[in-house]
This record gives sequence, C-alpha cells and structure tokens, in this order.
Amino acid sequence: AFALIMRAHPELLSGVNKLWVKFFLLAVFSTMYVRDHQRPLFHQALGVDPDWYGQEVFKKTSEISKQVFPITLDIDHPRWMPGLKRLQKASADIDRAKKQGGIGGWVAKTWGTARATAAFVSLLTIPAKKHVVPESTRLVPAY
Repeated sequence: AFALIMRAHPELLSGVNKLWVKFFLLAVFSTMYVRDHQRPLFHQALGVDPDWYGQEVFKKTSEISKQVFPITLDIDHPRWMPGLKRLQKASADIDRAKKQGGIGGWVAKTWGTARATAAFVSLLTIPAKKHVVPESTRLVPAY
C-alpha cells in the first residue's frame, strides 16, 4: 500500500522531498542501531554481534527500499559505522545523565544531546546512493 501511495504521488519522491526520504531512512536505521546496542545481553545470548546484525538488516532494508525510494543510504561509506557508534555512545551517555539527575546530570544530558545531534547530522551529510525506482510496484523480498 505504501508503494502505491508513493507511485500515486511521484512529487513526494522528487526535488527537496528526497531530503525527507533520506532523513526518514536515517532516522529508522539509526534508531534501530542505537536500540539494538541497548540490549547487549540479548545479542550475546544469541551469539550475534549487534554491529554485524545491524549491517545485515541495513543491507536487506536498503534493497527493499530501492523498490520505493529513488535513494538509499550509503551504508558502506567510511563515515557510516563510526557515525553510528558516536550516536550510540551519546545515547548511552544521555541515559546515564538522566539517571544521575541534578545539575551535573543536566549538563551531561545537554552535552550528550549535542553530540548525538552532531553525529546524526554527520551521517545525514554522507551522500546518498541514487537509482531509478523500478516500474513495478510489487514489493519483492530482498533476502
């Protein structure tokens, strides 16, 4: 249904709206990465490295998103993984600061938020990969 909506309104996938597509994809990918790293015992119990797992999910999701969006994130770019790691570290520091409380916690939370913002913006500035959206709106599994 989502692909059909995008097809019915091609203006949503062109011009400045491509920046919104990029923002959307990055928000989804970075949220997944940060949340997966908040559960180390889960991944350890499965015997799965969360960095490896994240990249595998990003690859499959990128292949699927090519069927709808004219751009994909460059998940192989040299700044990609270091940027995600900085974002995750800032997120963990923000959580600790919230638990700390007081003025010290507020300062630490503010600093962590600034670092998280900088990491996200850095990831956002990685050039996207452009491609032609296929004519068919049938979403085909990417695995």
